[in-house]
Amino acid sequence: MFQFFAIVCFVVFAHGAHIKQGTSYETVVKHEPYQETHQLEEVDVGKELIEESQDYYAYPKYQFEYGVKDPLTGDHKSQWEMRDGDIVKGSYTLDEPDGTQRIVEYRADDKHGFVAIVKKIGKPKHPEELGKKLEVKQGADAHHVVGQSYSKLKRYS
Repeated sequence: MFQFFAIVCFVVFAHGAHIKQGTSYETVVKHEPYQETHQLEEVDVGKELIEESQDYYAYPKYQFEYGVKDPLTGDHKSQWEMRDGDIVKGSYTLDEPDGTQRIVEYRADDKHGFVAIVKKIGKPKHPEELGKKLEVKQGADAHHVVGQSYSKLKRYS
C-alpha cells in the first residue's frame, strides 16, 4: 500500500511539475480587408480662393551693431551690418594682441560676391615691448614662472 501511495504521489508530482509556458514574443497578425471609411467629393475651387491667397515671402531687410570694451580681459571689438534685399554691407574692428587694430569692411551681392577690405592701423609690437618679459628663476625656485597676461598688455591707439 505504501508503494502504491508513493507511486501516485510521484505521478501527481511529475505531472504538476511540468507547467506549460506561454510565449511572450509571439506576434499576432490579423489579415483584414481594407475598408475605406470616407467618400470622395468633388470640391469646386473658385477664383475667390486663389485671389485671397497670401504670399509669405518677406523682403530681407535688417540692421544691427554691437561693441565690446572689456578692460578686465582687454577684449575690444565692434561690428555693424545691414542688409537690404540681396545686398549686405558691414564692418568690424578688433584690437589684435600685437597692439594693432584690424578694420574689415565688407560687401556681398549677387554681382560681385563677397568682397572684403582689410586694414591694419598701428605698428605691430613684439611681446617684450607690450608687457613683461618671461622670467625663469634658476635654482631652488626654478618651478616658479612669471608670464604675461593678455589683459595686462599696454594698449596702444
